[in-house]
Amino acid sequence: MQIHGKRDFDSKAATWDEEPRRVALAREVTAAIIREIPFVNGMDVLDYGCGSGLVTLGLQAHVGRIIGADSSQGMLDVLTGKVREQGLVNVSTRLIDLTSQDSLDGDFDVIVSSMTLHHVCDVPALISRFVRSLKPGGWLALADLEAEDGSFHDDPAGVCHHGFERSYLHGVLTDHGCSDIRVVQAAIVHKPRPDGGERLYPVLLAVGRKGL
Repeated sequence: MQIHGKRDFDSKAATWDEEPRRVALAREVTAAIIREIPFVNGMDVLDYGCGSGLVTLGLQAHVGRIIGADSSQGMLDVLTGKVREQGLVNVSTRLIDLTSQDSLDGDFDVIVSSMTLHHVCDVPALISRFVRSLKPGGWLALADLEAEDGSFHDDPAGVCHHGFERSYLHGVLTDHGCSDIRVVQAAIVHKPRPDGGERLYPVLLAVGRKGL
């Protein structure tokens, strides 16, 4: 499993949250995850590819504890600062790159990931690792772009996929033994066009449950 031409997220971490579209997208994705997954008190949750923790912190009030995991130490430093500033005791961080290690070293009730899959070339391998790290009956929730023409990213570095078809996301979860699968629209990203217009990019949320 490789990330193609890996992007330098460390250099972008300090200003990541200054883009309103990112904050709005994280808010909408978080709301969709909360709608689709039956959270209960005490759940152990992992947010893989958490970045600056926008989704992580959006979920923390609904779970027992949540780990924000990322391959960018710079992003994790930003999240750690937010956790310290807000005095949160149920949020921690972990430096993980599943393109170079095989295990998450934990059992989770829920694993979520937002806008990370398109950076991972071998998506089935990543999902296999997620499912292995879920407790029986645990939930997986993956948010990413619906298939687009490649115009979403101004900088293609680190981009392996131009979004995903709904059928692909459903199929890959099925292939890895998930049930209760559904693929819903979680958000729409509005991006300006050079001609002054606007381009809309749907973001999907694929949800599945590991067998008991």
